[in-house]
Amino acid sequence: MSDHDERSRQAQRDLDRTREEGGLLNAPKMKPKSKSVKGHFMAEDVDQSDRIEVWGSRIGRILSLIAVFILIIWLVNFLQNN
Repeated sequence: MSDHDERSRQAQRDLDRTREEGGLLNAPKMKPKSKSVKGHFMAEDVDQSDRIEVWGSRIGRILSLIAVFILIIWLVNFLQNN
């Protein structure tokens, strides 16, 4: 039982430290991920000299994100009704 108590105290200390440091999104491991997600939706990976390709990629990626949210909402509603 003391092993369980020690692990619980360690987990609580880790959570408190994470909360004090600004949360999970401010963690060093999450910063590159958040920048890469922003870069993906801002179409930084396509040819920047072709404005049509840049805006087409942005629009397509944003519409796909909206479609994912709609599908998630539909799935949750479907599962609740059955």
